[in-house]
Amino acid sequence: MKKVLFLAALVLLSSGSFAQKKTVSKARNLALMEENPDFAGARQLIKEALENDETKDLAETWYVAGLIGYRQNYMERINASISHTPMDVVKMGESVMESLTYWKKADELAMQPQKDKKGNVIVDKKGNHKYDLKTRKNIADKVLEYYTGQELIYYGSQMNDDRNYEDAYRYFTEFLNIPALPMMQDAKYQEKMVKDSTYYLYKYYAARFAYSAEMYDDAIAIFRELSTGNVEASSSAQYLYQCYIDKKDSVTANNILDECIKRFPNDEWFLQNRINNLVQAGDKDAALRYLDQAIAMAPQGQYYNSKGSILSLQGRFEEAFAVFEKALSMEPENALFLSSYGFAYIDKGNQLNDAATYMDAKEYKKAKVEIDATFAKALPYFEKAYQLAPQNEEYKRNLRQLYYRLGMKDKYDALAAE
Repeated sequence: MKKVLFLAALVLLSSGSFAQKKTVSKARNLALMEENPDFAGARQLIKEALENDETKDLAETWYVAGLIGYRQNYMERINASISHTPMDVVKMGESVMESLTYWKKADELAMQPQKDKKGNVIVDKKGNHKYDLKTRKNIADKVLEYYTGQELIYYGSQMNDDRNYEDAYRYFTEFLNIPALPMMQDAKYQEKMVKDSTYYLYKYYAARFAYSAEMYDDAIAIFRELSTGNVEASSSAQYLYQCYIDKKDSVTANNILDECIKRFPNDEWFLQNRINNLVQAGDKDAALRYLDQAIAMAPQGQYYNSKGSILSLQGRFEEAFAVFEKALSMEPENALFLSSYGFAYIDKGNQLNDAATYMDAKEYKKAKVEIDATFAKALPYFEKAYQLAPQNEEYKRNLRQLYYRLGMKDKYDALAAE
């Protein structure tokens, strides 16, 4: 009697296991139907199998779970092609991501030593453990399709167009990580996933999406890697700098500029930003040193103009005037350069005026001749700057002040009437 009961218990136990495996098989069939596949039904069945003790640790269960998303993505593409309607990019992208998530777990289980019904590890004649290599191959073949078809790149690009930068980054990153997946390490797969310049260009865009999503730490990690490579290296370094600026880490940002000035000697962007930062920080001497470096590298009117402005702020007017002359010799019709030159004369005139404040009447009258002559020297520069850029209110305002100071009432009134 006891023996009969024991056998009956085994039959019931076996039936439960068989039923759960049948659930996995049914889920597969619902997803693979040629017409009107039932993806919702398939997901409900596979959810049960993933929660059941008999099937939750089987690689096949997780493989089928991923197969549902794989099949749905495929059917969406086919149906859109046949009906000539836009693809549901969000649904398709998430279907691919769903399948990859399940397949990573499936591969992990497939590479665990297989066990028999008694729980013993199965070994071959040579004593080697047995693995579910068939499931691993099924997964790897389909993941390779995702990679060579670049579907995640397409979906990520669409997310970027919709300004959904976080998902754009997520899709691109998932694509970029495929070559490193354990299941893809076989040489036959690796030779089809060469990390060429296109791969690194996708990586660059992934970092830009992360930056746009304000995921600065993720962006920094990628931009730092790319800044030492051969694809978009300079641009990556610029974004790396900007990440730290946005994180309010000016110390690291300026260190990056210093490094990149050496690494990218022909890219003036780094030098220009370093100079601007030094000027804003009030370190004029350091700014002048960097400007001299910039001029030695690539003489430009802009650099001479900036140097002249700094020299003027330091009260080194004669040096400033000489530098402004160089700037204008390169770009004589540049309104900004002309106004900078004029401002330098105004600054000098104000300085002379301040020094004359406590003079007696006789000394002041003598000093005023030099003061007025200095302000008068600013006049032609502002007149020409205003002529070149009449929409610039600052040029107009300074020109009116000069007319007023120099007693040129007719010109003052005419300009005020414009």
